[in-house]
Amino acid sequence: MEAPQTTRQVVETVLLDPHERQKLIGFACSRFGILPEDAEDLLQETALELLRQRHYVHSPRGYLFTVFKKRCVRLLRLRRLEGNWGPLPDGAACPSSDPLGETRDRGIAIRQALCRISSACRRLLAAHYIEGKSLRETAAHMARAASGMGNTIDRCLKRLRACMI
Repeated sequence: MEAPQTTRQVVETVLLDPHERQKLIGFACSRFGILPEDAEDLLQETALELLRQRHYVHSPRGYLFTVFKKRCVRLLRLRRLEGNWGPLPDGAACPSSDPLGETRDRGIAIRQALCRISSACRRLLAAHYIEGKSLRETAAHMARAASGMGNTIDRCLKRLRACMI
């Protein structure tokens, strides 16, 4: 069994390995619509934060992904507050592993399915997945009990999947 990688090794792997970098940048671009340049900046900030917290982090890869995702959500919130949120500028393209546009087709299918589920489910899924709120925050936002929020989200996801078939 190999020894676990140190935090520094994980940061170097992510920052120096183009495949790992592209995976994270592609995630930010496809999931949140963030420009690749902005995603690159967020990734570097996250790597620096990981190095600062290296004594407290037990799972560097998990920490890197989680903090990167939260930084993406925070960037979106700031842009919405500033009114700078909109579609990608002309000519700006996200790095993609599927040149056939399968991601775009999947996005269209998801949007169509979202139109078919109830508005309560749409608001719940948007609060949890798009705005990045925790289950407890989502429950407070929706004025529901936090104890059943996980099950409610699961039911909404099942309805969404059923509409995509």
